Amino acid sequence: MSTIELTGCSPEPLMNYLKALGVFRLLAEDRDHGDPQARLFWSGGVAVLQTKFDREQLVQFFLSDYQPTPIVAPWNGGSGFYGGGAEPLEAIAASTAPRLRAYRETIAALRPLIPNKKPTEDAEKLRLLVACRNELSDEVGAWLDSCFVLSEKGRKFFPLLGTGGNDLRLEFTNNLFQRLADVINFHVNESSPSLSNDFLNACLFADTIVSQVKSAVGQFNPGGVGGPNGTQGKFEADFRVNPWDYVLMLEGTLLFAGAVARRLGSSESVKAAFPFTVDSIAVGYGSAIGLEESTDGSRAELWLPLWPKPASYKEVKYLFSEGRAQLSRRQAKNAVEFVLSASLLGVDRGICSFVRYGFLNRSGKSFLATPLGRVTVTPRPHAQLLQDPQLTHWLDRWRTACRDKEKTPLRYQMALRNIDLAMFEFANRSETGNDAPFLLNVLRMLGRAERTLAKGLRFAQDKYLNPLSGLNADWLNQANDGSVEFRLAMSLASIQGTRGAEVGPIRTYLEEVAGDSYPKWEPGSCSAVWSNQSLADNLAAVFRRRQMEAFRAGCPGVPLPSSRCASLSDITRFLRSQVDDAKLEDLLWGLLGVTFPSYPDLNESSQSPAPFEFGCLRLLVQTRQISAVDGAWRSSQAIEGNVHPHAEVFHPLASTQPASVADSVDRAARRLKSGGLLVMGYRNRLQSGQSLRVQSLISPQRLLAAMLFPLSEIDISRIANTVLYPPETEE
Repeated sequence: MSTIELTGCSPEPLMNYLKALGVFRLLAEDRDHGDPQARLFWSGGVAVLQTKFDREQLVQFFLSDYQPTPIVAPWNGGSGFYGGGAEPLEAIAASTAPRLRAYRETIAALRPLIPNKKPTEDAEKLRLLVACRNELSDEVGAWLDSCFVLSEKGRKFFPLLGTGGNDLRLEFTNNLFQRLADVINFHVNESSPSLSNDFLNACLFADTIVSQVKSAVGQFNPGGVGGPNGTQGKFEADFRVNPWDYVLMLEGTLLFAGAVARRLGSSESVKAAFPFTVDSIAVGYGSAIGLEESTDGSRAELWLPLWPKPASYKEVKYLFSEGRAQLSRRQAKNAVEFVLSASLLGVDRGICSFVRYGFLNRSGKSFLATPLGRVTVTPRPHAQLLQDPQLTHWLDRWRTACRDKEKTPLRYQMALRNIDLAMFEFANRSETGNDAPFLLNVLRMLGRAERTLAKGLRFAQDKYLNPLSGLNADWLNQANDGSVEFRLAMSLASIQGTRGAEVGPIRTYLEEVAGDSYPKWEPGSCSAVWSNQSLADNLAAVFRRRQMEAFRAGCPGVPLPSSRCASLSDITRFLRSQVDDAKLEDLLWGLLGVTFPSYPDLNESSQSPAPFEFGCLRLLVQTRQISAVDGAWRSSQAIEGNVHPHAEVFHPLASTQPASVADSVDRAARRLKSGGLLVMGYRNRLQSGQSLRVQSLISPQRLLAAMLFPLSEIDISRIANTVLYPPETEE
């Protein structure tokens, strides 16, 4: 077999890609003159054909033996069936060449079905579409399936072919009739047009210089649409195209026919009913703007596969007829879901990458098939997290809520856009491994979106947008970048409510919600105290509110039940402002939606001592029994402890006075002494009861905020042995 590089058939622009499919389909389907055993693949940026023909024989096949597929669109006013522009159609109807026999029979079969005038009402057009689908041959049926599908809700058009073979004033099929006349003979004993051979070589191999004909090409080749500044020396450039380019391009669209109607029934998205077609998401390319996600800005996106190994026509036809990318249990509906499905090996047909096209409004009214880059199919098992049904359902609600770009406040559109950007960057990067930083960025954007919702409950309730919840606990491992911010955020987000529900989980203090596993909005909740202040101020406010509610409920101290505890070294870095507060805040809000396991974290506690002022105060957050064991202090959660917390210990920290930290430490020392625990400096009678005169560089707000971090019993014991005198031993 010969290996022929079709250097004129590259993945971009869309016309060149479709040409490759057209060449392959026509060659493989013609059992009399073609090559059913031919194979196609992509290499070196072009389509490569394996066939029994050599180059000259391949050219001769199209010049002499090619039989045009009867591509017609009688539902369009400019199709030639309604008077105006009928000459090209009538030329084919009056032809005598054997290669146009199927075309003549199709036109004759259509005559009785065509109404006297162009159908203007939707019902009339629908009746004509149904009649065409029922009466015309299977050969024409492939074209019809590529143009539209019929469902209970009416007709749906494939964005690849505009509105049923029509794009504004350009009627594809009538233009095709004219281009066929440029390259093949219409009558017996008539020679082919003189430039047909040159046109074909330029089309297939891009090695022949030929002057193109003046004709519109539509959305398929943005570089050939002409218009202002389209060429040198003229204000307006003409619309020009190689006739064979146009002919083979439309022939290639027939490969997109297949099980379209079945797929429409299983998808909520109309666009997703067609092969490799999804809703637009304006991410992943330099000129992306949010308006391109609207119907006015974009019709859809088309993701065309490239495969590096030779594939038979049967294999390629099956690939395009199925044309799906699976995400979880459903078909990918938009660009972000499509790229995630590729990362999850949802497309496992030997595809190495996809060429992404957006049908974008680039000239006021016209939609052009704009190349948006290539996406490599790279296995990313961790992308499984992003197909969590809870997450995809939540994002679907966001997209529905933001559908009207003019009426939706910009902050909600930006929140959704940032999530899409983070997801796309995770799936579309070239390198493999180390997914944590990218998943962490997704988690941060989810946190920002949740915080945006919490600030606008009216919008959330009107759009039925519930708080994000129920995400898989695998986020805790796979998105963990090993940073102090992630560890601290986990410890805060895992704070649960008390068993009797006297004190709620941490979430109820950040946003107006009720419930734990599946929270619902509760407008007017007094527990939520998070505002536009700094992170330290907000955490301090949460601690004070939780302290007050615990006091009202009769709880001793401030209960902080948690499955993830913070380490003393991480808390010390927080106290010294050595953490990224913005990152910590984003992660805290993002982790609110994660389901934490009920079992405690078994990570080893920190060996680093905590600052003295923090230790004194932290011993008085929760009721503890601190007792001497083997000459050292050991903490336990006893029902009746010797540490008796009291809110007045923390009151000075709520102010910004320079002496507030020293004042709180003195109060804590006196409180601990009443329980039989002596803080360093309270050993003798002269010192006992006097101020410790602590000089601290820690801000009062940060110190109060740090009280909210849950600690393990081991770290509580380490604090006790740091700030207290060693237990006395009997000699």
